[in-house]
Amino acid sequence: MKKFVSTLAIFILVLTLWLMIGMKKVNKTDYVSQAVLDMSKPLDVTIDIEFIKGLNPANGK
Repeated sequence: MKKFVSTLAIFILVLTLWLMIGMKKVNKTDYVSQAVLDMSKPLDVTIDIEFIKGLNPANGK
């Protein structure tokens, strides 16, 4: 019962803070700059299907 009361108190505290501050829309450009996003895009997306078909997981090659 003591754990329930403490968990309920923490939940009510967090809920109150959340309502007071307000929910803001998350925008990834606020955290990561556009230059980093441009660098993280793949340059070549060609997949070598023959290489993948040639892999044999049973042999470990």
